[in-house]
Amino acid sequence: MVGTASGTPAHDAAPPDRGGFGHALDVLEDGPHPRRTQQVIGNLILTSHAGLIILFGLVLLYLSGLAFTPLRPVHFALGFALIPILVVKLASTAWRAISYYFHRDAYRAAGAPWLLPRTLALPLSAAAVLATASGVVLWSQGTDHGIWATIHTDSVIALGGIVLVHLAVYLRKAVRASAKSLAATAINRPEKVIVWALVAAMVAGAIATGLEPTWHP
Repeated sequence: MVGTASGTPAHDAAPPDRGGFGHALDVLEDGPHPRRTQQVIGNLILTSHAGLIILFGLVLLYLSGLAFTPLRPVHFALGFALIPILVVKLASTAWRAISYYFHRDAYRAAGAPWLLPRTLALPLSAAAVLATASGVVLWSQGTDHGIWATIHTDSVIALGGIVLVHLAVYLRKAVRASAKSLAATAINRPEKVIVWALVAAMVAGAIATGLEPTWHP
């Protein structure tokens, strides 16, 4: 899969001692006791590309949710379009965890994330899946009322809070990995996966728009 290549980019080394805000970001990203490790580059690139696309989509989703009535078709199209990208993101992070615990050499050498991101992983994934699933149910029912609406609202609020902490941990690393990948002349395997995921996203968005049931406000 995409997790076979590895390397030791300079930015993944233990950061130099810094004070203030920069030091706080370093601690959030790598923990209070960072160590030099190899990174599984393919997996890092795939996860970073998917995460940044999801971030952009989430911003639009939350904004369209604030004006849901006039922007309902846009909101559902964006939500459905993010499903294939979310699948890629969850699959890539799950692959990393499984490979680590099943003692694949490259992933063992890279090591596990420090305690904070490991603690966030399960509630982040659960909130994202629950928000997505409840949104699909509301779309299929053609309403924004009832128990599923409550579940959707609560999971979306929880997701927003967890994502903010997740961004503090991973945003810099994701931007660096994606930028380095996109700057290369050759198209790598993670980028091909993302392209196909984006194609699937467009199809999913079109389905949400074209097949939306009769709405019952």
